[in-house]
Amino acid sequence: MKRNRLLWGCLTALLALAACEDDTSAPSKETTTEEWLTQFLHTEYLWCDEAKEKTPDASSPERLFYSLLSDKDGKDRADGTHYYYSYIEKKTSTKSIDATSSYGFEFVLYQVVGDIHADPYYYARILYVLPDTPASRAGLQRGDWLFYLNGERITSSNYRQLANGGAIELTVSRSTTQLGRKVKVEASEPVEENPIFKDTLLMAGNTKVGYLAYNQFRSGLGGDASDGTYDNQLRDLFQHFREAGATEFVLDLRYNGGGLLSSAQLLAGCLAPAAHRGSTFCYLEDSRGRKDAYPMTGSYGGNLDLRRLFVLTSSQTASASEAVINGLRPYMEVIQIGERTEGKNVGSIHEEHGEWAIQPIVYRIYNAKQQSDYASGLVPTAGYACDELKTSQNATLLPLGDPKEFMLAKALAAIQGTTAQTASAPTAPAAETGEPVYRSLADKPVPPLVY
Repeated sequence: MKRNRLLWGCLTALLALAACEDDTSAPSKETTTEEWLTQFLHTEYLWCDEAKEKTPDASSPERLFYSLLSDKDGKDRADGTHYYYSYIEKKTSTKSIDATSSYGFEFVLYQVVGDIHADPYYYARILYVLPDTPASRAGLQRGDWLFYLNGERITSSNYRQLANGGAIELTVSRSTTQLGRKVKVEASEPVEENPIFKDTLLMAGNTKVGYLAYNQFRSGLGGDASDGTYDNQLRDLFQHFREAGATEFVLDLRYNGGGLLSSAQLLAGCLAPAAHRGSTFCYLEDSRGRKDAYPMTGSYGGNLDLRRLFVLTSSQTASASEAVINGLRPYMEVIQIGERTEGKNVGSIHEEHGEWAIQPIVYRIYNAKQQSDYASGLVPTAGYACDELKTSQNATLLPLGDPKEFMLAKALAAIQGTTAQTASAPTAPAAETGEPVYRSLADKPVPPLVY
């Protein structure tokens, strides 16, 4: 698309030059933000035909942008609101800065059942903690329950303070049945999250199993798509797995909401059977129905030549993560363990004009068999559906990579052909059973599929 846009830009420039030679008195007109937004959404936006039928609200760039979006863009949330995948922001806004400034942990909220207060209160549970962050320095761990924030119950009025801000005090416990301890956490700070969160080599009987918790498709430092730091680390990691003799693999995408297509191509190339290196990973279809093919790009040295792959998923698994699952299925058996994925079979690009930046959906993603029928999510393999956040199923969240961790244990058992051996799980009080009412990962910024 960029190549097409470049060619079109050159042609436009030549025509403009010719026009100037014919009529040097022709006045120049700079495209306004409103004109740029309207033109883009009427031509490049995936649902541009719907955008053309919308009544624009030109009272502000934000209102104009969202007034032209399709209801097919995004998902309806449990609170009754509609969340759009496409978004607009000022380039000078603090959104991007705030997104990288945090205490260094992701969490979910459970509403307390039988609450008699006017403002419902919650228990928060930590999903994972990033290294060398205020949270890790305070000793917070995956599975910790948070009951109080600065001496007050966690409510709908203050729970977002768990994301970032000044120094806070938390009441923390490893169990909802134990008294909590008070923990002071330093003020949030800029956090550079390495997408390779955890990797390890495990044994399932006599079989060597590689494990990778990969939390976002990012190629380089600071979100720079031209920086290959993280992609190079991924290549080195799979070279290590290959040299160590891993013949089975567990890919943990539970907390991965997507990101760059190029990193997804690389990961798929490391996992696919060697005979299919360089084969089509996916097709991207634009608003005009044109499809471009993108190959798997993993280097030979790091290719594991797998015959099957075990993937751990949650409802937060989306976009490029789903593309990897869907993209590998034509070439190998993919056993999906966990929850139904989000169902984001579309991708965005990043565009700028003046002080504004947009990240609109412009592509639909297909695999080599032209399959893209997962708008309602990719369903776990029969017999492997489970939910780590339903405390009636799993009341103990062990560290990621621990062979007895709830979902990893299921994968290792499947490799061995045995029953999963997990840590004992005490009965959870009714207050924390059921689905979480909020997941911090839902607000985590995701890079565009293509820059």
